[in-house]
Amino acid sequence: MEPKIGLMMDLPEGKIPGFYAQIVKALAGKVDLFDRDKEMLIVSNEEQQLAALDVMAHFNIETNPMQLRLLPDDAELTDLFSDYGFTSRAEHNYLYDKLVVQFRFTTDSPQAEIDQAALQIEEHLLAQYQAQDRTVYVVDRQLEELMQGIAKAYRCRIEMLP
Repeated sequence: MEPKIGLMMDLPEGKIPGFYAQIVKALAGKVDLFDRDKEMLIVSNEEQQLAALDVMAHFNIETNPMQLRLLPDDAELTDLFSDYGFTSRAEHNYLYDKLVVQFRFTTDSPQAEIDQAALQIEEHLLAQYQAQDRTVYVVDRQLEELMQGIAKAYRCRIEMLP
């Protein structure tokens, strides 16, 4: 999952519709926006974050940054996904970084055991995707110890990913 930075804007109530358009126009000249969703701007790095925050300060708009993770386009989402992330206007899927962990089974884990462990993990799964010919699983950060326990019960090992 690729790291991104979300900037949640606290837009003032009662402003004319053109106000938001002014902000977008000001951003266009100074910031390379990766994506946006409602009142959230999404940028790829700290340099773009600082440029966006500069524009927000000019318009006196309070902005709260948050770390996001962009899922690959082919990621499989579960019904739990929407509690931990969102799909943007451009149909990119993001997870809130502070809420999730990602892991995969180690290469020395027996495939038959991985298959059984994966069935147990499925009920807790937020998303999964393929990376380097291996499945990467994404779950709630608080379930990391449980995932280690499930893997151990099936004589497998998992490696947590950054």
